[in-house]
Amino acid sequence: MNNQPYCETDITLNEYHIAGLKTRIAEIGSGPAVLLLHGWPECWYSWRSQMVALANAGYRAIAPDMPGFAGTDDFPRCEDYNIETISVFILNIIDTLAESPVLMVAHDWGAAIAWHFTLRHPNAVSKLITMSVPLRPHGDTPPTQKFIQQFGDRFFYQLYFQTPPHAENEFDANPYGILSRLYCAPDTPREKPLLSNRSYVGGGWIDRLGRPTQTPDWISESELQYYVSQYKQRGFHGGICYYRNIDRNWEMMADYSELTLHCPVLFIAGSADNSIARASEEELYQSMQTRVPNIKIALLPNYGHWIQREAAEQVNTLMLSFLKTS
Repeated sequence: MNNQPYCETDITLNEYHIAGLKTRIAEIGSGPAVLLLHGWPECWYSWRSQMVALANAGYRAIAPDMPGFAGTDDFPRCEDYNIETISVFILNIIDTLAESPVLMVAHDWGAAIAWHFTLRHPNAVSKLITMSVPLRPHGDTPPTQKFIQQFGDRFFYQLYFQTPPHAENEFDANPYGILSRLYCAPDTPREKPLLSNRSYVGGGWIDRLGRPTQTPDWISESELQYYVSQYKQRGFHGGICYYRNIDRNWEMMADYSELTLHCPVLFIAGSADNSIARASEEELYQSMQTRVPNIKIALLPNYGHWIQREAAEQVNTLMLSFLKTS
């Protein structure tokens, strides 16, 4: 273990070739490897606090930019951003930088991928921590059809993402506009949106989200500008392609829909996160415990979606306690 405490400046950004892609991976520390998978619209940078905490607790933190994000190449085709191809990418990281089984921590799209990856490759993960996105029932209807039935003529971003190139063109033209509106806490004050929430009203997503009148205390303007710089460099197309594979993933996961996930799991979310539909801890437990019998749930009151940043200290305490438990 390092004689001096690790800090953020000790994080190194290294380039590897993973599954045929030039891949940027952030690393810090030594010891058992912890693989951290980010969501959308993020990159390795959202894990800084957790990486330092892990390193100081005797772990080696490994946080890749996922394919199509920031410092990692895009896949050749949008349809390549599916769970089978992404699973090969993750297995290649484990083979290159860690050893199986690995400790895995994941948020948002990373959490969705981690759930499915662990069901498909149960021997590759020893412990799993997911944040914000629970394991949901497979269902009898493809996700996009379910969304159409659920939202009717109301605007829903995942349906908006399905028709290229509208979303990426909108966000590439104004990365600060979309990121500053998304990186908000539940109580962030906002201006009134310029557009209504009806799908038939012309325009994209940015003008349907009220501009925040102040930056949340968990993200500084310089941190926000780092994300903006990464999306100016790589663009939004790759990240949006994950959403364009939700029906394909639904098909690919059909054979795994009844399987049980046996490794220890910790699920962390903010109680005010729309991704859990404001579900209670008991409701979350009931929805997952049949397929994830060895699950613990930590619901942090009044926090929103960006839980590892909004409640970094609480998340770090929960994470380390869980990982150290035999």
